[in-house]
Amino acid sequence: MFDSELKERPAKSPQLPKYNDLHCRANSLRGSVDEHKASYAPVESARRVLLLLQALNAQRIATIGSLHQVTGLSKPTIVRMLETLISEGYVVRDNFVGGYSVTSKVVSLASGFNGAPLLIEAARSRAVALTNTIKWPVSLGTLRDGHVLVSFTTAPISPWAYPFPVLHRFLDLELTAMGQCYLTFCDDEERALLLNALAQQRREQGRPFDAARVLRELRTTRKRGYARVGGPRRVFDFVAVPILDGQRCSACMGVGFYRTAVPQDRILETVVEPMLEAASAIEVDMRSLNGTGY
Repeated sequence: MFDSELKERPAKSPQLPKYNDLHCRANSLRGSVDEHKASYAPVESARRVLLLLQALNAQRIATIGSLHQVTGLSKPTIVRMLETLISEGYVVRDNFVGGYSVTSKVVSLASGFNGAPLLIEAARSRAVALTNTIKWPVSLGTLRDGHVLVSFTTAPISPWAYPFPVLHRFLDLELTAMGQCYLTFCDDEERALLLNALAQQRREQGRPFDAARVLRELRTTRKRGYARVGGPRRVFDFVAVPILDGQRCSACMGVGFYRTAVPQDRILETVVEPMLEAASAIEVDMRSLNGTGY
């Protein structure tokens, strides 16, 4: 459709804090908390099991002795933990080679680590830092059931948060900045499928849908490098930038602000450019977490 027009975003040297420089905790509304001031003391037995499983996973075949050397756990403790993991199906004892190894069931532990969970882990500290810089709430979303689902927002730490809920909200692909952003930067095949589904949805709603007009708007968005929805009659303006995996759009980052609070000629400089910088850093962190390197 117009995928050939996509140019790789120029590499930048992000000035935001490096991944994991900021520590966040799930039960903190402020988004950043000293990780040493946890609500409860860690469960040591759980930590030891995870340590053992990690050590097992790093070795093709492990012995009690090798696991003792790596983990520092006592051999009787290791034996009891191995028996527990064997009973749960995560470990097997291989008598032919005289050691223990993980089973394919350990793959299930990572089955949910993609999409929104991967995005949030990679982007959380970047989004918090971005809100601390620009002050406006930052939202992150991925495609879900023909919409963009907002899976994370920094609204709780923004001094100028929206007067309406954002988290877990499904955003229309045609009418919202994050939706338009996804439609613009996804690949041609996915875009065609999404537009067909959107046209069917509009027919069911009894509303018109002009595919040619939508495509013209998407080309304008592609050329500009970010999506924007707003206007003189709107209280809020919204902008969104893609988070890319190579040339594939894997997620979107959106920011909304009161229209009268940001001069129109300063939106690019004060909002969009910091968002693009943060998005570039998030892309690097996502590749690192995915094990695909830099």
